[in-house]
Amino acid sequence: CRLKILLLYPIQRFVKVYHSLEEFPRLKTAIVTIGTFDGVHIGHQQIINRISEIAHRKSGQTVLLTFFPHPRMVLQPDDNSLKLITTMKERERLLESCGIDHLIIQPFDRDFSRITATEFVRDLLVKKIGMDTLVIGYDHHFGRNREGSYKDLEEMAPVYGFNLEEIPE
Repeated sequence: CRLKILLLYPIQRFVKVYHSLEEFPRLKTAIVTIGTFDGVHIGHQQIINRISEIAHRKSGQTVLLTFFPHPRMVLQPDDNSLKLITTMKERERLLESCGIDHLIIQPFDRDFSRITATEFVRDLLVKKIGMDTLVIGYDHHFGRNREGSYKDLEEMAPVYGFNLEEIPE
């Protein structure tokens, strides 16, 4: 006779939240996405679902890297046209509910904004986080002056040894 256990409450995954890249311990197989994720809309959810699928397939862990304050608030402080949908605390709760393993909230300041696209990928995503795979949205740009694009990532992937996926519009 086999004993069957009925779970009255689902097992909840707890997201580890880090308030800077410095706090983050390097992973062996990090499946990463990056962005501001304001509102955590359906496009964001597609990206998060995809990193979860890949992490499951590769026995890896999902990592979402976001920034606070929003980069435009630092780089264009006089531009009042930016209207955020959620506060950082609300965004943190929304992202935690998506089932990711690690949430990094990187402080964004002028010094951080000066990191080149190559330095960002090589030093932070690959060396610091341990990125195996990067999944980004179709319009993602990164690095100093938003110089990095998907095309640049395609060139960097074989050099720095990571896989790359773009979620289409």
